[in-house]
Amino acid sequence: MANIGTFPASLKFQSMNFKQETKTKVTQTASGRTVRATNSTTRWSVTIQMPVRTVTEHKTLQGFVALAQGPLNDFEIVLPEVSYSSSAVASTLICNTIGNHNAGRTDINIYANYNNTTILKQGDVIKFGDPTLASHSKVYMVTTDINTDSAGYAILNIQPGLIEYVANSTPLTTNAVPFKMALNNDVQEYNYRVDGYVDYEMDLVEVFA
Repeated sequence: MANIGTFPASLKFQSMNFKQETKTKVTQTASGRTVRATNSTTRWSVTIQMPVRTVTEHKTLQGFVALAQGPLNDFEIVLPEVSYSSSAVASTLICNTIGNHNAGRTDINIYANYNNTTILKQGDVIKFGDPTLASHSKVYMVTTDINTDSAGYAILNIQPGLIEYVANSTPLTTNAVPFKMALNNDVQEYNYRVDGYVDYEMDLVEVFA
């Protein structure tokens, strides 16, 4: 398998169904008490309905999908609305972790270049590290509004817990966050219509090291 780059920004979406999957084991005891537990992380997936395109326009997309070879190869994709922060400062935010954080942590000490400011909003997504590198490709969701103190420090609350160690001074990607995804099906179907246009819908699932 290989990474084939970034999904073409010129290929706009018509609609998108964003999904969160967390596998939970539910057990009921003899007394009737229910026990719930999970030993896996949250995985994001998405169903994208592409706008109707002419055959010529569609072939750019069709060529990229062919390069992916079904679920074999992965790529980065920035999702409309989901990948973008609701915070007013997100586009200029410079943010780094403070201290080392082990796998499983959901509260991350960070520093930002804004004081007494809401730097991220509940429901935003973030990524640790330089987005051009493949080191820590998991995307996390912010679970509370993140407000810095008078010195620019804050606690970043996320889900799921870290899947791996994050070192001190690791930068955060907080806007236009790229998801590393792969096609979720072996078979891709293109509806070539008699009027010269093509319909296509694709299912993607997050992949990470």
